[in-house]
Amino acid sequence: MSDTEIFDKPKTEPEKKPRKKREMTAEQKEVLKERLKKGRETALKNRQKKALLKKIDREEEEKEKDKKIAKHVLNKKEDDAVGETVLRLRDELKELRAELKEMKKAKEPEKVEEIKIEIEEKKQEMQEVKVIEKKVDFEPEPELIEKPVPTPPVPIPVPKRKVFNTKLGQFVYR
Repeated sequence: MSDTEIFDKPKTEPEKKPRKKREMTAEQKEVLKERLKKGRETALKNRQKKALLKKIDREEEEKEKDKKIAKHVLNKKEDDAVGETVLRLRDELKELRAELKEMKKAKEPEKVEEIKIEIEEKKQEMQEVKVIEKKVDFEPEPELIEKPVPTPPVPIPVPKRKVFNTKLGQFVYR
């Protein structure tokens, strides 16, 4: 045999015999159709359950996001409100001081005393607002508070070992 004969021969593939179709009786077909129908119904129920669970999870996530946004907005509004009251009180103080100067010039002692009392009241009010401003701090929800991480135990130092090389071998002292 030469090389050309081996390569030139067409490869003969075994012919596949066509499979016989499985013949089923009408009863068997009905049983299979019923099984198929039942399988499709259970698959539909399972898909609906999964869709409902996903919807519930999305709603819970949205609620958590809304809570976070509301907390941020409320905190910001309170900061703005406190700032506005401080500015309003400062303006009132300036006005009262200006009136006080005018009255001193006009030499009206009764009204001067009244304005001094008002000024003191406004100062106290401003201090109270500043104290409230410092106290305005939301306490985080118990779920959001980070729990303290237990500290790992402190390793006990091991004394170094001393190794001596001799003709007889190594000696280790601890």
